[in-house]
Amino acid sequence: MKKFPWNDECLQHTLQQMPMIKDYRSKEEVYRRLVKARKTARLKAWFLPSLASVVAAMIVVALSVSSLPMKKEREENAEKSNKHMITLQAEQRSNGSQPLLSANEYDDIPSRIVTKAALNGQDIAVVGVPDEQSQVVIPLSVPVKKHESVKRQLETAKTQIDEQTWGVSKRLLNGVTIEPSRESKQVWIVRVSKQNPVFSEGFTSETMFLSSIEETVRWMGGKKIRFFTENKEGMELSHSGYVQSMKIFNKKRAYYLYQRGQSHPIFLVPSPQHFPTFFAALKQMKKDVGASMRSAIPQRVHIERVDVRQDNVVIRFALDSQLDASPSTYWMVEAILLTAKEFGFRSVTFMGGNVKRIGPYIFGKKIAVPVGPNPIMVTSPAR
Repeated sequence: MKKFPWNDECLQHTLQQMPMIKDYRSKEEVYRRLVKARKTARLKAWFLPSLASVVAAMIVVALSVSSLPMKKEREENAEKSNKHMITLQAEQRSNGSQPLLSANEYDDIPSRIVTKAALNGQDIAVVGVPDEQSQVVIPLSVPVKKHESVKRQLETAKTQIDEQTWGVSKRLLNGVTIEPSRESKQVWIVRVSKQNPVFSEGFTSETMFLSSIEETVRWMGGKKIRFFTENKEGMELSHSGYVQSMKIFNKKRAYYLYQRGQSHPIFLVPSPQHFPTFFAALKQMKKDVGASMRSAIPQRVHIERVDVRQDNVVIRFALDSQLDASPSTYWMVEAILLTAKEFGFRSVTFMGGNVKRIGPYIFGKKIAVPVGPNPIMVTSPAR
């Protein structure tokens, strides 16, 4: 590069040729600008290293937090594996009480049915109990000792039912004994004390009483009921008249969801009417029954086909059905299982729906119908 021989005269001449620059700021304003510039330079010198430290710390925290869900999941799985509780049972008491029914790995959603595998060497007594408002009869499955008499099992079961917890009323069953006759296990004897409210209250109480007795005996295997007022055969009711006996027919009912209130659990309860076919019952289960019984099959679920294969029924869901892991979907499956039992099926096979399972219920595999509905929390003393 060529060098120019700059001297003082050349420099002076060049500067004189440059345009005039005038600064109209005062000396005080120029000084303030200089001070501000120096502070900004110092702030940058401190901020950039500090920012780098903060970013590094945030990365460490993010990595730690991301590992927490995995750690929590491992702890929860370990905790679940150590549980020995039935789906609806409370935790074991400190006095060493033992669960009467076995648990499964899907305890997060309380089951509304009792399976044969869950009996754990015990038995169940099913008691039909009216709700607090005398709107429906709820069949409750209570674990009992297997080798006790049926009369004793039912008496024990009634004492285990907590009215406040479950939102039911046992008063119509007070002073009532229920047991099979000596002549036949299909004929049952029901004895009622003279002080029972059914003799002094209205038609609703009489209806709830008879429905509760019928539901209890039906689940316990009876086909006929003989009524006694203490030792005298028959009952004289104010509105229903004289009642001496009752036959129990296979009503072929559907199951719905019932909940007394937000503080009470959801139960599966049978419909008041019966249906000619299983498919007709499934269709009706998508509709509410009054204000108290809600549909058990959500509107987002569509049943494409129902095939009967002897004592097994195959239910195929449409591909556009939304079968998620919500409690309503879980209880839908259990309501269908109970409804299938009403129609005499021994097992149900679920297909389609773009899922492989719902909770413990595996699609494509025969699922046995329940041995009872609505298990309640009961523990037995440690031996």
